[in-house]
This record gives sequence, structure tokens and C-alpha cells, in this order.
Amino acid sequence: GEALVVILILLAGVGIGITTFSPQRGFHYWLAMVPLFGGVSAFLAFERSRARGESPAGPLRAQLFHWVGLLGAFQLVFLLKSAGQLEYDALGLVALTVLALTTFLAGVHTDWRLCLVGLLLGAVAAAGAYVQQVAWAVGIPALLLLAVLGFVWLRRGRPATPIAELP
Repeated sequence: GEALVVILILLAGVGIGITTFSPQRGFHYWLAMVPLFGGVSAFLAFERSRARGESPAGPLRAQLFHWVGLLGAFQLVFLLKSAGQLEYDALGLVALTVLALTTFLAGVHTDWRLCLVGLLLGAVAAAGAYVQQVAWAVGIPALLLLAVLGFVWLRRGRPATPIAELP
């Protein structure tokens, strides 16, 4: 699980770079990342259910609806662009913001590490709203820090817990 979270963080770094230099391509990149982020989240939910001896059907169904909801939100964002209500410059950052929220909420219900990924994505989107170059200055060090923390967590072998169940 930890390695998958680290991969999400690294892919987020790629997306930050793409969004910084081409918001339109950034939108399409984040759209392409939805199945991957959703797949990792579903895998973590499956592993959690299995570790508890519970049926994974309910959590997997919830994950499906959760991530299909994100695809619907992306469709609405693109509709706003098509209607002239949103400029291309904002398209990638809005998509990143929606993905950040969806990832954070997946962490609330599945695995707290996804909350960290969502917070990182949200922080980069906020920074990018003011100065796109700030996304690099904030995003890359944050990505490296989270990757290191992920590897440390992996080595400790502690089980993942949804944030809602942390003490």
C-alpha cells in the first residue's frame, strides 16, 4: 500500500509540471489519473476489508461510486469550459482541486495516507492559483518529503487506517 501511495505522489509531481506549463494538457492528465487514483483507493479498501475479515463488496461499491462521481465532476468542469465560463488557464487547476478533494475524502474513508496526497494536491492547486511557478517550489519538496515518509512508513510495517478511525 505504501509503495502505491508513493507512486501517486510521484505521478502528482508529473501532473503538477504538466499543469504548470499547459493547463489544457493538465486537465487531460488529471482526467487520465482518475482510474489510477481510484484503483489505488479501491485496492486499499479491498486490503482493509480483507485484513478485517469482512466482505470487500460494500467498500468496493462505495469506491466505484466515489470515483465515478469525480468523473462526473470533471465532465461538469469541462462543460463550464465549453460554455465559456472557465478559461483554459484555470482548467487544469480546477481539475486538480476536484481531484485533491476526492482523494482527501477517499482517505477519510479508506486510508489516511490518501488524505496526505489530497492535501498535497490541494496545496499545489492553491499555490498555482497565485503563481504557477510556486507549484514547483512547493510541490517538488513536498513530494519528496511525502515520498520519504511513505518509504519510512513502509519499513515500519504499520497497518494503514482510515483517518476516521485514528485516535
